[in-house]
Amino acid sequence: MGLQRSLPETDGYAGAYWKAASEGKLLIQRCAACGKHQHYARPFCLACGERDPAWVPASGKGTVWSFTTVHRGPYEDLPTPYVVALVRLEEGVVLLSHIVDAKPDKVQCDLPVELLFQDFREGVRLPVFRLRERGQ
Repeated sequence: MGLQRSLPETDGYAGAYWKAASEGKLLIQRCAACGKHQHYARPFCLACGERDPAWVPASGKGTVWSFTTVHRGPYEDLPTPYVVALVRLEEGVVLLSHIVDAKPDKVQCDLPVELLFQDFREGVRLPVFRLRERGQ
């Protein structure tokens, strides 16, 4: 039997993120003092050090910042080939995710993407992205 992907840590500072994802919402942190957005969850703002940044909804729109296509993966529950990407959201934060519903050779840097959620297991839903037409 091959490996299965690990479940994400859904407690601590990331608890609100994963709870929202299970409901089909993407939350990121925003500092009330300086207005900067950040991801992943932290107890303070990276830009100014203010404590307890607020959770706010993200647009779910962004662009492919960088990516790689995995042709020989370690997980039996994730068929190859698949695309792992760094997606820069409109809010400026970067998420590590997957590009789905596209042939890997169609993925390029700077292409626009939109958010989807993919059921994983044990009630966890993963934020993933698909390519969208420019201007949408």
